[in-house]
Amino acid sequence: MISKSVAISILACGLSFCAGYLTKNAQIDTDIMHVEQAVEFVLHHPKSDTNSALSSSASNNFSKPTPEVLHKQFITSDLDDFLSLYQNANYLTIPNRALLPLYAKLAQLDEYQLQQTAAELIEQLPGAAVAKLLGVTLEVLAEQQPLQALEMALNISNKEQFKWSYAWSVLSVWSTDAPLDAYQWYAEQDFSQAHFKEFGTQHMVATAVLSGLYSYDKSLGVAKIAELAQQGKLNPSSLSLISNSINHSEEFATLLNTLSNSEHNVGVVEVTGEWFSKQPNDAAAWLNMLSEEQKSPRMLRQALNRWSESEPSQAASWYIEQFSGEKQLVAISEAASRFASEDPKQAIEWVDSLGRNDTDNAIEDLLQRASYDNPDFVMSNLDRVSDEKRKLSLLQSSIYTIHQQDVARATKLIDASPYKAELEAYIKKVNSY
Repeated sequence: MISKSVAISILACGLSFCAGYLTKNAQIDTDIMHVEQAVEFVLHHPKSDTNSALSSSASNNFSKPTPEVLHKQFITSDLDDFLSLYQNANYLTIPNRALLPLYAKLAQLDEYQLQQTAAELIEQLPGAAVAKLLGVTLEVLAEQQPLQALEMALNISNKEQFKWSYAWSVLSVWSTDAPLDAYQWYAEQDFSQAHFKEFGTQHMVATAVLSGLYSYDKSLGVAKIAELAQQGKLNPSSLSLISNSINHSEEFATLLNTLSNSEHNVGVVEVTGEWFSKQPNDAAAWLNMLSEEQKSPRMLRQALNRWSESEPSQAASWYIEQFSGEKQLVAISEAASRFASEDPKQAIEWVDSLGRNDTDNAIEDLLQRASYDNPDFVMSNLDRVSDEKRKLSLLQSSIYTIHQQDVARATKLIDASPYKAELEAYIKKVNSY
């Protein structure tokens, strides 16, 4: 027969286990089992009135929580711990790995609980930890109810710095999970509505939706991209972002051929640049087949800039071949200056390799560009400049760069220079701005 003291001890022990582990976010199922076993033992051994009363009290006051309530308690505890830990952190310093376990926890909630959680977090904005956690919550909600998640993001009031990043995240999830549904929603929207007017929302939405559609069905994606571009519903930046997901030359060529046939040629320059950044030789072969009218100066400069990121010498040699006569001299200066800030030695060697005697301007231009990042290189190559006014200008730029980094060294160089007065006057003038 169990005594009152034993029954109370069992209950107290079980409840102590449960309360302790709940506080520490421990193994919930084990804790519930301890409490159930204790209560069941008392309930099935009512040997006295005292025991019956105890059993009744335990049954009334310590009923087992439902799984939904327990999950909610545990998840809320984890979210609160995260918010407390990073309450004073900078948005950029909160590690993404801290969010991974929270994502898994949030995925256990139903759509109603997710909406409630998101609403509570929106009320707590701004705040770095809250902002991070809200983004994850809306993404999880978007997996279940994308329209509700998007509506919540777009209706965040007086917090514009968060609204558009959340909308972008939700759309990215939606367009990945259900690209046709996401595009259909986009096609039906009236972007003249008030909550769609800020920060070029239509272009942002189009980028997210069309990127997902293109990944799902490339032919359909290209057709819709061309259609929207023709209607003026896409801007160059959107097309550049969409083409970020393209990695094969034949896909670039298909998209560019389609865009080139449209009335406005929107995005052709930007997509061409993306191609040159990934497969420059294929992109150059495609561009070489265009007519002279189709090779706009902006397209050629974009090709040079993006190709120079990986192979500046090859990019420069290809670029100058697109011009002749006086225009080619200008192109030589442009090409050399493009990578002079990163590797002026390679730039000057490239110019010399051309074997021309009319590249003085190109040398001077690349040295001018290099003076902001490589002043010592410029000063050691001033003998390549014959014009005294240009030489002084290069020296002034270089000394000023050194002066910003090391005043004492700049002062010594100025004192030793035959242009001391001019350099001192220049430094004084610039510092007075």
